[in-house]
Order: sequence, then C-alpha cells, then structure tokens
Amino acid sequence: MTETSIRIPTSSRPSGKATFVMLGNGFDEIEALAPVDVMRRAGMKVFTVSMTDKRLVRGVTGNNIVADMGISDLNPEHIDWLVFPGADKSEDAVNLDESLNDIVKDHWDKGGNIAAICAAPALILGPLGIIKGVKATGYPFLKEDLERNGGIYSEEPVVIGDRMITSKGPGTTIEFALAIVRKAKGPETEKALREGMVIPECE
Repeated sequence: MTETSIRIPTSSRPSGKATFVMLGNGFDEIEALAPVDVMRRAGMKVFTVSMTDKRLVRGVTGNNIVADMGISDLNPEHIDWLVFPGADKSEDAVNLDESLNDIVKDHWDKGGNIAAICAAPALILGPLGIIKGVKATGYPFLKEDLERNGGIYSEEPVVIGDRMITSKGPGTTIEFALAIVRKAKGPETEKALREGMVIPECE
C-alpha cells in the first residue's frame, strides 16, 4: 500500500478588507462552503481560515478541507465580515480559544460585521454577549442556549440586523449567504445572483 501525500498551497495573505469564514474541526461543510461559493460568485473577497495553524481541517461528515490560511495569518485590520458555520456542541468549531474570542469581540466592538449559522449564534456569539437583547435565530434545539445568553430567539430562517446575520441551519444556508451578499454588495447583486443560480425569491 502506497502512502498518499497532499501538497498544501502557500497560505493566502490578503490585502485590504475581506470576508473570513472560520473553520474549526467538526464544522458543517454545507454551512461553510456554500456561502464561500455564493459570496465569491458575487465578487466578494473571501478567505477560509483554520482556527489553528494547521490548515487541513476536518468537517463534520469527514471531508478534509485545506483552509486558505491559518489563524496566525489573519490580520484583524483586514476583517470586514467574520462568518461562522455551525457544529456539534463538542466540536472545536464552536469552542473558540481565548485568543480567537478576543478577535471576534474586538471586531464586533469596533463596528465590524458578523454572520453565524446553526449552532454558532448560540455557542459562539452568545457567550461573548454579542446577541444579548438582540433578535437572532439559530439551530432550534439550541434555542434555550441562545436565550440563556440574552438573545431573543426568532423562528425566521434568516435574521438580518444592522451588522449581524444569523440563520437556522443547513437548509437555510443559501438564503443566509445571499443575505450576506445583499448587505455587502447590495440588492441588485443579490438579484442578479439569484437569477444566475436559479434561486427563487423568498416569499
């Protein structure tokens, strides 16, 4: 049996503002990669970031993804949007270390944009106080966790605030991604993308 090696490309080093999709082991692949695809189609600068310096990250269904960059390559001054996919409670993807928590909180406190889906609103944004007193949504089974941290749970598939977008789960991922596009690039770009991707308008 021969050993297979994977050649990992050089880490991306963005210049200027961009959107960063954060990947920790156990992340939900649909919730992470579908938004990357949609946002790049819209012309947004998007980079995937491993939550560690190991750029090979394992998804919840076993897919191994090479992130564009490791966490030490992330310059907080370049962050426009931080995007968090969901994961099971026990997974690294929703259990941020202290340094990453500081990056997220600092980004938010300085007026930055955050999007989170599924478990991420309750398990990442909740403990940081970001959803306190704010209408948000997320995975239904984590409603109590979201409310325990002061969030106002909504049954809507996607909740769009001034600087925050939250969404329920895998089945709402495309609308979640399009909501980010609408905020970042405007409604005309979103409309053109819907037409090109054959995605009907939500009623």
